[in-house]
Amino acid sequence: MNHISHVCESLAEALVDDPFYQAVTIDSSADEGKRRLILARYFNLAIEEATSIGEVQYAGGDGAAIWVTNEASDGDIGRYSTARTRALTKLLGAAGFDNYVSISKSMAKNVPTHLADAWYLSILGVRPAARGQRLAHRLVELTLSRADRQGATCFLETFNPLSLPFYRRLGFDHEIRCFEEVTARPYWILTRHN
Repeated sequence: MNHISHVCESLAEALVDDPFYQAVTIDSSADEGKRRLILARYFNLAIEEATSIGEVQYAGGDGAAIWVTNEASDGDIGRYSTARTRALTKLLGAAGFDNYVSISKSMAKNVPTHLADAWYLSILGVRPAARGQRLAHRLVELTLSRADRQGATCFLETFNPLSLPFYRRLGFDHEIRCFEEVTARPYWILTRHN
């Protein structure tokens, strides 16, 4: 198994219970093994996209932080977004892809316009057995340091209220509480200004 495959499996293990990922894998919800495989492929697509229009920080094979920065051209962003969306239509199944589109559109409407050029922490996960070693902190801090040097604002979205203190310690000090209808769950937009 190659490094990226191992990271994707770790991300699937870490995020399997996240409401967003449950909603987009609804077509395979009866088969946990298949659902994890689909999630691993989903994360592989996210890594491929971020490698071209952002950056990915790795914790060995134990997890990753996947970012979309403002450094790519609009053409590149559009091209990679289209390719990823095309792949997701096949990967997620009809109901899962419909949920993906609905949730993405709904959440995008809640992102303040002043964050249009901000760096976006799209995915952060560390497999459960590797938690408690500050891996997630180090993963996020690597890109935050670069963002600070470039004067970039950063933001993220999370459905996990237990993660709020973690992100606050990293300087994400502005919170907007939102509600997402497909998952019927609250989530937070957190911003870190430079």
